[in-house]
Amino acid sequence: MTRETAFDEVFDSQAVFRALLDALSRPGTVLQLPERPYPGAPPGFCRPALSVLKTLCDHRVTFAVGSGMRSAEVVRYLEINLATRHENPGEADYALFDGRIYDDDFRRLKRGTPELPETSATALVCVDWLAEGRADTEQPSFRIGLAGPGIEGRAVLQAAGFHPGYAAARAEANRCYPEGIDLFLLDSRGRLSGIPRTTSMEAA
Repeated sequence: MTRETAFDEVFDSQAVFRALLDALSRPGTVLQLPERPYPGAPPGFCRPALSVLKTLCDHRVTFAVGSGMRSAEVVRYLEINLATRHENPGEADYALFDGRIYDDDFRRLKRGTPELPETSATALVCVDWLAEGRADTEQPSFRIGLAGPGIEGRAVLQAAGFHPGYAAARAEANRCYPEGIDLFLLDSRGRLSGIPRTTSMEAA
């Protein structure tokens, strides 16, 4: 297993970081990340997730992989390509989950404290596809209603391969603001949407 070289540590990381900030400031908006091939990715791995983690992770933070997608191959692949180490979900700064099956590791993520809310974890949940509004499709999907700062009225996201258990667990984690978890949804085509802890989230 070799280190991926398609990601430009300067230009790609800047583009991804801008998209992440924009996604959190405009919840319900779906943005497009730069597409990179990553030929060494394990089978079924959501390749755009590597771009996000390479942008966010350095030696000062840690990452976790939820049990639903955790394997020795996936963990080793990320360890090789990130400048940080794997940690258990209850201690990690960033955590990656498979949205198709609810993973109770999500409930164990750090929520920060009233004094240090920034010490909470950020969750990245990979879904099959993601779209703004009520996309016209016959494929089963979960419609997510969003409200709060950065949203005029109410926004709707549609996500196929998103288990509603994550929405319920997120509501519990964010019950005592400013403690809570910031969430990104991401699909295999690199479409991204951010849902900060200030945003309410429910089935639409």
